[in-house]
Amino acid sequence: MPTTDTNEISVFKGELTKKELVKQSKRILEAFPKFPKQQLEILKDRFAANNFSDERMIASIDHVIDTYEGWDKTPNIANFIQFGKETKVYNYIESIEYGQDKLEIVDLGLGSPRWVLPEIKEKYDLPHWGPLEVYKAY
Repeated sequence: MPTTDTNEISVFKGELTKKELVKQSKRILEAFPKFPKQQLEILKDRFAANNFSDERMIASIDHVIDTYEGWDKTPNIANFIQFGKETKVYNYIESIEYGQDKLEIVDLGLGSPRWVLPEIKEKYDLPHWGPLEVYKAY
């Protein structure tokens, strides 16, 4: 689950595989027969460069298929790449300001805990941070 300093995480898990790139490329060409094959190669490179996972790529393609209104036109690379879903995560200070009793503590692999709404933790099966260790000075 990629994360940034913006305190948002992508809700998509996993990695981008060649097998799924091939499968989804066929879907794009089936849905948009006029989509140039040269642009398809660029699109696949952009999926990789933008850290897409298989899950995000499929959701992106589904979104473009479901929402594209360019009658007798083809979508462009940006229509696919701009798709993403992020959710807010809170650091320690923000969690106190928001109210830690309303949040769940999770481990996003950052070396320190983050807090999210309980429904986000459950929906995306985020691992619990813990147990918090207490260090004693000797």
